[in-house]
Amino acid sequence: MTADHVAARPWLRHYDPGVPHTLAITPAPLPELLRHAAERCAETAAIAFYGRNLSYVQLWEEATRFARGLLAIGFQPGERAVILLPNIPQAVIAYYGVLLAGGIVVLANPIFDAEGFAYEVRDSEATTVIALSMFYRLVDQVRAELPFPHLIYTNVKEYLPSGQRILFTLLRQEREGHRVPAEQATQAHWFQHLLAAGADGDLPALRADDPAVILYTSGTTGAAKGVLHRHASLYANTCQTRAWYADADEGNERVLCAIPFSHAYGMTACMNVGIALGATLILLPTFETRNVLHSIRRERPTFFPGVPPMYAALNEVRDVRKYGLSSLKSCLSGAAPLPIEVQEGFERMTRSRLVEGYGLTEAGPVTHANPLRGTRRAGTIGLPLPNTEARIVDMQSGADLPPGAIGELLVRGPQLMAGYWRNPQATAEAITADGWLRTGDVARMLPDGYFQIIERKKEMIIAGDYNIYPRDLEEALYEHPTVIDAAVVGVPLPDGRTEIRAFVVTRPGERVSEAEVFTFLRERLNLPVMPEKIEFREALPRSFIGKLLRWRLVEELLQRER
Repeated sequence: MTADHVAARPWLRHYDPGVPHTLAITPAPLPELLRHAAERCAETAAIAFYGRNLSYVQLWEEATRFARGLLAIGFQPGERAVILLPNIPQAVIAYYGVLLAGGIVVLANPIFDAEGFAYEVRDSEATTVIALSMFYRLVDQVRAELPFPHLIYTNVKEYLPSGQRILFTLLRQEREGHRVPAEQATQAHWFQHLLAAGADGDLPALRADDPAVILYTSGTTGAAKGVLHRHASLYANTCQTRAWYADADEGNERVLCAIPFSHAYGMTACMNVGIALGATLILLPTFETRNVLHSIRRERPTFFPGVPPMYAALNEVRDVRKYGLSSLKSCLSGAAPLPIEVQEGFERMTRSRLVEGYGLTEAGPVTHANPLRGTRRAGTIGLPLPNTEARIVDMQSGADLPPGAIGELLVRGPQLMAGYWRNPQATAEAITADGWLRTGDVARMLPDGYFQIIERKKEMIIAGDYNIYPRDLEEALYEHPTVIDAAVVGVPLPDGRTEIRAFVVTRPGERVSEAEVFTFLRERLNLPVMPEKIEFREALPRSFIGKLLRWRLVEELLQRER
């Protein structure tokens, strides 16, 4: 590594010992991660699910069986298969099984409504849907409109220990709607039947540049776009993220998988990186605070990739230390800004290391992270990962800006998407001719190479002659002792002005007045424009991954105040 190279990339000086400046990544199909883990860590538990374990040998065997079962019912390489499953063993098996069959995985949000689910099935032209049995009403509604050829159901009880399976059948199956009515059941295949049918047979040869996964963006400013990744880009991002865990003990780590695998962050940081480490994936179908704490006490995870609302929820549990959180070594927060108050509170409680990272669905998703052992900069997204380039450019001219200047963040690396699914115009708008991804985030690079996200370009508030960044106000609101969640938005007025509004959620049973919050803000911030109103809420709208949906607040205000 030359001095000029390091000078152009000042972040390299701050890498943890053992994290390479560059990685020699040989692109490979994603299932190679699982195959290699099955060879190296054969009897290690790959999955822990409420007391039942699957070893890496068993997981590889079931994924290959599922692939052969898919091919036996007529599934063809290159076809799209929608996976509509929470974090259960079948989700991992289906993901790698579809890839081994040469298919393209479409990861769907398991809390979809019919409109959102139908859109992804239609847009991807999926021929196959793999769904949890309790989603049969949703699937049946969409299949009536879009008669895709192959439907595969699975029940959450299939991989529970025998005692829990009996209790589930007796107490929960009927009450929670897990049983598919006979008429619908006869029109579907069943997960275990495909496994039984896949005992032998050839699988197609895979190439690193084959299409692998389609993930849909949130679609907050129009129709959601399908982000197409090839095997090579997701394999590369797995290697880059795994390298960040320089002191990981391969074959002996345990990853708490509370982030849905249907989100790019959960898919890479939990599932794929966990498998690359030969780690045990501790699967949680939903994030329920006490359930998570019981899992931590029982399964003793060492890594916990999460989102800020998860850490904030654990901070609020008064008797949290009795659950023995000391097993946690490293926690990487992504998908949304990590408030400093949440970060410090979680670290005091667990004595683990919680650092903020950053990524985009279009980038695999991880591009930046704070060092897990070395110097971290609170309020920053940290440093570009190995083999990742980053720069700040002027939002009008596109010219490079010096350290400290605010502009748009651009990134480049082997983890970038192939493009938007069947949308070359949007792809050309997002990726420059020389391979840089326009993130749409307003940011700056500090002189030492750490990056700081100021705001989403589309969420920056332009109030008169001033640019107001919601995160500055939200961080200040989080400092108030009664506030546990906050959002700041700009509301366009009929006269062309923009009014700033703040929304806060306080701790249960604690009260604070609007005047007190105003005074608190003025004491901490010296801004030319401040919120004109503060509204108290029981909860703020967030996506299934925990990202704050400011646009919903704006939409609600506009409808309410017409």
